[in-house]
Amino acid sequence: MTVQAPPPLPATPYSLLLLMRDIVTSVDERARGCNKRWGFNRLPHLVPIEWLEKFRSAQLKWQQACLDATFITQTNLDEVKKRADVMFRAYDKLEELAEEAGHLHAPLYQWEFELADHTPVILVRDRADLSRVDPQGRSCQIWSLDEIADVIERFPMLAKAKECFPGAEVIPMRTSKKVTDALDDSLADMPF
Repeated sequence: MTVQAPPPLPATPYSLLLLMRDIVTSVDERARGCNKRWGFNRLPHLVPIEWLEKFRSAQLKWQQACLDATFITQTNLDEVKKRADVMFRAYDKLEELAEEAGHLHAPLYQWEFELADHTPVILVRDRADLSRVDPQGRSCQIWSLDEIADVIERFPMLAKAKECFPGAEVIPMRTSKKVTDALDDSLADMPF
């Protein structure tokens, strides 16, 4: 006598959400890896224009699939999976084409990251290296560690926080509009 496995349980919205999160994280990690190796948003510009166009098209379809999955269903998740696979293949192809064309990864003496508004920032060891950076046609900011030290010195409270709390991380803080509006009242009503 053979025992049949019970049918799989239907997916719950929560399980679909967890799968969606994992897929998005995987694609994001792949993009971050390319940005680390090649420089932020540099890789698509190292390949022939037709491949840049194909990549941008795949990227838009990926973003649309993620947006459509705001109210997640199995159908939406299946589309996200399909588009994620396309993005992985697209990154693989761009890297392959860039290497075939003789392009090199970003130099080891510089580090790249991106600001919240997606502006690429290139960080170099000292001021002498500022003129050696080739942004390769990208609009970006170039900073040296010396300049970062100047910024830190101008904000001694940040340095003090790092000193008092080893391992502390400086994070952006924003005041809500409600609080800002409450504090931005007129002083004309004051009796004195």
